[in-house]
Amino acid sequence: MVRRRPGAVTTAIRIQWVLVAVSGVATLVAYLMRDDLLRAWAESNTAAREILEQGGLAALEQSAISLPTFVPVAVVTFVVYAALVWVLVAMFQHGHGWARWSLVALAAGVLFAVFVILLASPPTPFVVLGVIAALLDLALAWFLLQRECGDWIRGAELAERPEHAG
Repeated sequence: MVRRRPGAVTTAIRIQWVLVAVSGVATLVAYLMRDDLLRAWAESNTAAREILEQGGLAALEQSAISLPTFVPVAVVTFVVYAALVWVLVAMFQHGHGWARWSLVALAAGVLFAVFVILLASPPTPFVVLGVIAALLDLALAWFLLQRECGDWIRGAELAERPEHAG
């Protein structure tokens, strides 16, 4: 007998995949706006800001200052995040309660990361993507914490017990 998935579970899974897509867009934007990210970073670093003001981005890149490389970090973060979501969603779909709580913890971690990123005053597209991600993460956590989601997990756990199987 196949159990029907409640709406909260289906919606949570869909929101989680939308968050992966938003993360992918943010990674692409990091690539497209790498110079803008470097300029934004330089504004918060006194030595880098002076070099940038005197000689522009080319002078900053030729300087002895160790510059951050945002794109490789964004790509690796995206790949790890997407792979982690893939595993957790697969386990959650099979009714594992630990995967539900792991998705809640992941949402909380992403909320914290968005907060830290917004504190750094990134370019506007990152602010917009960060706000979108934060709102989606709050919605995800809300759906994951719905009673019908917990009941569905408990039903899966009961179905796994030998006295209830088959």
